[in-house]
Amino acid sequence: MHKTLEEIRKLPEGIIKAQEAFEDFTAKYDFKLPPEILFTGCGSSHFLSQLLAMATTHLGGRGVALPCSEILYSRKYYPVGNPGMLVAISRSGETTEALKALDALEVPKLGIAAYDSNLLTKSDYTLLVDTPEESVVMTHSFPAFLFAFQQLLNHYFETPLYDPKNLSELSREVLANEEYIKGIVEEFDFRNVIFLGSGILYPVALEASLKMKEMAIFWSEAYPTFEVRHGFKSVADEGTLVVLLIDGPFDWHEKLTKEFKGQGARVLTVGKENTGADYFVKIPELTLPEGTALYLPVIQLLSYYKAVKRGFNPDNPRFLSKVVKW
Repeated sequence: MHKTLEEIRKLPEGIIKAQEAFEDFTAKYDFKLPPEILFTGCGSSHFLSQLLAMATTHLGGRGVALPCSEILYSRKYYPVGNPGMLVAISRSGETTEALKALDALEVPKLGIAAYDSNLLTKSDYTLLVDTPEESVVMTHSFPAFLFAFQQLLNHYFETPLYDPKNLSELSREVLANEEYIKGIVEEFDFRNVIFLGSGILYPVALEASLKMKEMAIFWSEAYPTFEVRHGFKSVADEGTLVVLLIDGPFDWHEKLTKEFKGQGARVLTVGKENTGADYFVKIPELTLPEGTALYLPVIQLLSYYKAVKRGFNPDNPRFLSKVVKW
């Protein structure tokens, strides 16, 4: 069995590890998160930074997310403002750009990593989430990092904490769809895939597109859900799988599903209710942003099984390394 698959299946365990990391953090540090936070990371960690920025804004703060390289070279073009903290994310804690980004701003730094590392050594505050991975691609550590910081946001913004045991058990329900997801890949040999998500699910769509590229060496795109109608949908035909990530559906979702099916594409809806799609994976009834982590194993498993069907080893994708250094 590939390590990638083993690690995708570790999501329930990762949620519990994330809760432990949150509890360790709050026991170690006595401070409040500032209302304005700049989040940064590279690749998957950048998409995670977008999720955390949105979650911060959702609670009444102001979150901004930029890739590490943009902080280093082009931040004058972005509404960075005067953040009270820089949160840097790196699974390995050794990514060159993430380490350099810590030196770019004279503000308190909080580092998030899965390992004791230079990122944590250089940070004023450290959130160590014990979710190591042997595979190159980031899988169960992504939702674990997400949950740990969501708990921090809830704690410091004085909103109710999420229930880690409940989320862990619900993630098992989602993972129980593995054979169904594998069956989609076996039945439909799609030539390209489009991932769609709105609001906090848009960074999930971006992460899904990256996973498909990393694991399956396969062309994929991601858009805000209804923005795809403005020209981008032209690439969808009988060889396209459209993955529609939704929370609560409304008539536009059903119209979009019919529109893509009318172009010959097949649609996979991932959410609480179907939209009339060809395929459907039900996400348990948990409001967003709390339930965001539950969408991630679906898109990870889809990418994994596409990689296997194409004869690739998702543990060691071509041209990629586990730690990106310069």
